[in-house]
Amino acid sequence: MDAYPTPPSIPTVTLSAASSLRHLPSRPELLHLMRGVYYRPTESAEVWRQKHEISLARCRGAWETRRSAVALSHESAALVHGLWVRDAEPDVWTAMPRRSSPAVIALPPLDFRRGRTPRPAQAGGGSRVVSMRRRRLVIPEESLVVVQGIVVTDILRTAVDCAFDLPACRSVTIIDSAMRALVRPDRRDPVGAGRRWAQTRARFLDAVEAEGPRRGAVRAGAVARIASPFSESPGESVVRWQVDALGLPSAVLQQRVDLPEHRRSFFLDLAWPDLRVAAEYDGRDKYAATGTVWEEKVRQDLIQGASDWSFSRFTAEHLRDASRLREDVLAMFPAAVVAQARRRRGLWD
Repeated sequence: MDAYPTPPSIPTVTLSAASSLRHLPSRPELLHLMRGVYYRPTESAEVWRQKHEISLARCRGAWETRRSAVALSHESAALVHGLWVRDAEPDVWTAMPRRSSPAVIALPPLDFRRGRTPRPAQAGGGSRVVSMRRRRLVIPEESLVVVQGIVVTDILRTAVDCAFDLPACRSVTIIDSAMRALVRPDRRDPVGAGRRWAQTRARFLDAVEAEGPRRGAVRAGAVARIASPFSESPGESVVRWQVDALGLPSAVLQQRVDLPEHRRSFFLDLAWPDLRVAAEYDGRDKYAATGTVWEEKVRQDLIQGASDWSFSRFTAEHLRDASRLREDVLAMFPAAVVAQARRRRGLWD
């Protein structure tokens, strides 16, 4: 599946000065997102879509009401670029030319429910606490781009900042999708994709190294070394991160399996050819089309019937349950392989 991250449509927001706040009660459909910023959400049955829309509106609001910020960065820049942000409702990050006080500002909490528009949360309720994070960063002019009227760090710089400042389990999806957006791998041209990846990987590793002793350097180096543009979904990235973090053998991504007797070829999400082990991630959108579940079953049955591959399947439940993810990853491998595994420094931070 040669699909690449693309920037989403960023909604508009309503700005209100303090002098006009008295008029807002007449517009109850507007949600208060942050100081001076209000938004009218669209109806959506799915909570994750509601949170994604609100997060994009917060990005717009943060930029429209900026004071001395030079750009949006980290997860906010990733959202604007359309990269894979694991948290559906991440913090809002702004890059500042100097230290700002306060550096962290809590934003109004919202309540999300399936089948209705978001609402202000009652005391003690709502989703996770979302904050505005003002981070002092020195960013070269050439590392800034404008996307739909918002200045953000470019894709490579966004990946670098996330590698340093986010836990590896959260940054790996952003970084993989950033590499995918830059390399644009094509299954029909593996040689060309490999060449572009070698060049982009060198640039990325050099950019991480150029940050010097910045806080989070060990973590950044570790996650940068396992980054890959060949991951085709956030779920694949998280499963692969867990494998590497545990110190298990690294996977081959998009392993091709040819079945000449059926005149068909398939690609495995994650594979360990020497062990004849494969892992597949079944994501939310993967089975949107009618019949896709059955096609996946036929695919797996064909491969298993024509070879000695064993399959493990992962879902969104694994992404929400760290213990289950770890246990099911360990269960894929022979006991002798698990006994030799040692957790890798930096990938657990």
